[in-house]
Amino acid sequence: MTGVEGARLRDHAGRAWQASAKVGLHELVVVVSAFLVYFLIRGSVVGRAGEAMVRGFNVIELEQQLRIYWELEMQSWILDHYWLIKTMNWIYFWGHMPLVIVIALWLYVGHRDTYRLTRNAFLASGAIGVVIYWAFPVAPPRLVPFAGFIDTMAAFDRVGYNAQETKAFVNPFAAIPSLHFGWSMLLGAVVAYVGKHPLWWLFGAVWPVAMFFAIVMTGNHFIIDAVAGAIVSFAGLGIAWLIERYRHKPREWLATRLERPAPDRV
Repeated sequence: MTGVEGARLRDHAGRAWQASAKVGLHELVVVVSAFLVYFLIRGSVVGRAGEAMVRGFNVIELEQQLRIYWELEMQSWILDHYWLIKTMNWIYFWGHMPLVIVIALWLYVGHRDTYRLTRNAFLASGAIGVVIYWAFPVAPPRLVPFAGFIDTMAAFDRVGYNAQETKAFVNPFAAIPSLHFGWSMLLGAVVAYVGKHPLWWLFGAVWPVAMFFAIVMTGNHFIIDAVAGAIVSFAGLGIAWLIERYRHKPREWLATRLERPAPDRV
């Protein structure tokens, strides 16, 4: 290799690194901005415990009318089995944001187009969710007075959303919609789509089911919360799909206009 070729390779590598760093910085800014908005919303909701509790009671009454108020019975299935409690707690805590980050990095490195669609789906559904959390704060089952639920995260684990280490990052009245469940469905769909092995397809099918049982059995969400979470998350996916489909349209239109020959002047 000549000195000129080596210099060209170094220059090419440097340009590639700069481009990659620029994209990575952009992604970091997007994520940090989303978290800042979330914290602003969280601060305005924490002081509205009263209305959140009332809405929690309203959800229980609605589910009783629909005959789907099964949460207490479902939680009772695990209370006599310590390993099941720990399993549900683990799925609920580590299967949400930590898993989202891991899969996002995997997609970013190896499946950039799918990453972009997934990122936009999460941002769009998260934005819808944050607006709902602010407008209609709802207490989760574990915080509804006299409902009879046990907060299994607080009772059996040091790591939980009520722990001092995580309390500042959590909105306690974000029951509806359950993005824990909705995002688990998105992750399952993405992994099943990208993965080429049957084990990935199995994960895509099983993980949302496991998360559904975890959010209910730990006392963190009602069944209606899960339904709302699925609707919001796939609405976000629809928005992301539209963005992906039409994001090149303005550029294509401008290119067409520029290529069009100018009319002859008389």
